[in-house]
Amino acid sequence: MDFINAANMKEEKATYLVYAPPGMGKTTAIKHYPGKTLVLDIDRTTRVLRGCENIDILKVDNVNTWKAWQDTLVALPTMLEKIKWNNIVVDNISELERCILSDLGSKGKNNGVPCQGDYQFMQFKLVNSLRFLKQMDANIILNAWETTEQYTDANGQQFNRTMPMISPKILSNICGLCDIVARLNMNEKGERGFYLTSTGSVWAKNQLDDRKGCPADSLILPVGEIDETPTIPE
Repeated sequence: MDFINAANMKEEKATYLVYAPPGMGKTTAIKHYPGKTLVLDIDRTTRVLRGCENIDILKVDNVNTWKAWQDTLVALPTMLEKIKWNNIVVDNISELERCILSDLGSKGKNNGVPCQGDYQFMQFKLVNSLRFLKQMDANIILNAWETTEQYTDANGQQFNRTMPMISPKILSNICGLCDIVARLNMNEKGERGFYLTSTGSVWAKNQLDDRKGCPADSLILPVGEIDETPTIPE
């Protein structure tokens, strides 16, 4: 039994889910993560990280994706012991879903189209993948594209709510396993920042500290540091 008194907890690593429309700057934000970072490149947008000496990039096969992803997860613990990355970024989980489904469909008997069993397999395995990654001695950051849905609050008011583009059947599970769900946005001045608190129109959460938002360069704070920078305005 893994028993510990809450007063003695010294957990320094966390799990983040970052989402925004394509091109908003999710991958570029990786430059600001403290320490050394490994990027598991699914969507092939890591060229914006060119020249960053503290970032390593591993391109995951996006054709034979399921085996490649499985092999990557198996190899990660040994790799992490040798290189000691502070952060592991999956860029991005929305594309990883589609690549796994495409791979499974291509190996099935439905003319390349995924069957219902393929969707269930992908959903089950993706949640288990995150549980496995959370055991790593590193911050885990999942990048995702953005989508919207119609949301009705307890008072009957309706909103168009932004949310990560993840299969609806596992969205709550994935978000629940993350300490922070952050939506990247840009204000009228061209400044990028993260929403860290849910509203009627934004799906977000922050279980690590009291910040309601932060600039794009300070999502992950060095251990012991307190961010007193005001939230990026609308």
